Amino acid sequence: MISSRKIFPFALSFVLWWPLAAWTQPVDAFRTACSDGSVQCLDQGWNEEQRAWWYSISQGSRLLPLSWALALKTVDGREAFFGPSNLARLGYLDNPVSQSNPFGLPVGFAVDHDPTRASDLMCDEFPETCFARTMRDPWLGLNCAACHTAEIEVGGARIRVDGAPTNADFDGLVRGVEDALAATRADTERFRRFALNVIGAPPDAAGLAQVIGQLEEQIDWMARLRAINDSPVTAGPGRLDAQGHILTKVTMVNGATDQLADFAADAPASYPFIWNTHQQDKLQWNGIANNIVAPRIFGRETDVGALLRNVTEVIGVFAHIEADRGYAALGYSSSVRVREMVGLERQLARLNSPRWPEDVLGQIDRDLAVTGRGLFDDNCASCHAHLDPTDLTTPAGEEMTPLLVSGTDVFLACNTYLRTALAGNMRRQRTFGYLGPRIEAQDFAHKMLVNAAIGATIGKLDELLAALVEDIAPLPGDGRAIVALGPELEYLPGVTDAEKKARAKECLTTKDPLLAYKARPLNGIWATAPYLHNGSVPTLFDLLLPSAVRNVAPLGLELPAVAGPLRPESFGVGTRTFDTGRVGFDT
Repeated sequence: MISSRKIFPFALSFVLWWPLAAWTQPVDAFRTACSDGSVQCLDQGWNEEQRAWWYSISQGSRLLPLSWALALKTVDGREAFFGPSNLARLGYLDNPVSQSNPFGLPVGFAVDHDPTRASDLMCDEFPETCFARTMRDPWLGLNCAACHTAEIEVGGARIRVDGAPTNADFDGLVRGVEDALAATRADTERFRRFALNVIGAPPDAAGLAQVIGQLEEQIDWMARLRAINDSPVTAGPGRLDAQGHILTKVTMVNGATDQLADFAADAPASYPFIWNTHQQDKLQWNGIANNIVAPRIFGRETDVGALLRNVTEVIGVFAHIEADRGYAALGYSSSVRVREMVGLERQLARLNSPRWPEDVLGQIDRDLAVTGRGLFDDNCASCHAHLDPTDLTTPAGEEMTPLLVSGTDVFLACNTYLRTALAGNMRRQRTFGYLGPRIEAQDFAHKMLVNAAIGATIGKLDELLAALVEDIAPLPGDGRAIVALGPELEYLPGVTDAEKKARAKECLTTKDPLLAYKARPLNGIWATAPYLHNGSVPTLFDLLLPSAVRNVAPLGLELPAVAGPLRPESFGVGTRTFDTGRVGFDT
């Protein structure tokens, strides 16, 4: 329950934060920006109720207490941090007030609330927050829609594409929150105003001290995460080193008193588009998770591989989990909402890929399309199987391409493969809970992620049998083989960082299932720029041009000189203005 003292700041912050006009309009049960015609939503098989639910349902993500989020100002103190103006600047999409979204939060921003003792999690990390029972208050977090919903703009029209990669700046959001909290703590008067809004009455000395203690816990936690993830590589809009963030989070919650910081989050990748996900055997760019047997949970078939992939995602995106005690085989306590994630996965399985809207983006030249189909069949179809936009049953037939063959940035796959950490409470536990190799005192962080995801899932689904989760993901280092390429070969030519060159060499000369990138069906690809796994090519036109640089020449051979235009080596990002000729965002 929210105490009467906390109702006031919620209402006050909402009135000050959201335009007064919102109160004069009737609040619909299910409403999105598509409802009033300000945004054109493509027909991808969802109705407005399904879309509104997808945009606002909680997965158990907990970034900040909701009362804090509504009271927090930007680092310069000029406006509400979680207000529509600032979040729009960061690239997040508007979502109007409705019964499913009473605070008018952007797409993918969700309120998680568990008023029971079960929500008193991570009390070792946040003792003041637990003591104050703030864990039982509503919290603000994200769900998958925040990172997998896109908009494109053409001639003043806005087209929303569900399941497409966002153009938002996730790192900017996280660092902005941390900096805003630090600025609040450093300014006495600003902190008093913040505490007034959070507590709901003029705070006394004890109240101020309690809020200070909680605020400092969150600032310290975020600073420690940043210290491990910090990198000179800027992800920017539309990219994120998600696997780096997730692996860091797991190593922070496993109970190790100190931690290794082997690699920074220096391999940002484009958010993958997520239609047809349930039809794929390999999930994520590097196939880190396998879709496996689909048991009946809550009376319906549910893909356990997809469920565990979603659990790993929400662990990385602010879920609370206690992996520092107990055993994965018996279940870890967490804020993860398994029932809701099962529902999200079931709804995602009904999402069609987007068709090119000819009424807005222009007519397709049918003669050229026939020619292009022939070129695609000859040059691309061996890796990228064809799927019709409404085909939600045919296996995707994706192919895993080894790093050496793919000729693109190696470090998303390489970092996940090489990263190790101290195991803490997971030491001597089996990777898959009941099954799999035991985790050593220092071991691959990927194995700890599997352990945490299974533990969180079993903690919410006692009936889930361990036998169903035996083959969730390949384990790095198991049965790997070294490829002989010759000592004269240079890895990452032109790069001076000796450590990165050494890491690239190890990954390019090792055979392992994780050291590859996925090629999947390309239906709907027009709506997913920038292209390749790391978002390094701005448009489809540029993708079909030769590249000026490759990480390594295959087998040490010189690449022939190429005449004519080449792919751009740098370009601007962050705009939603769509280039219909080149098919991608205006750079």
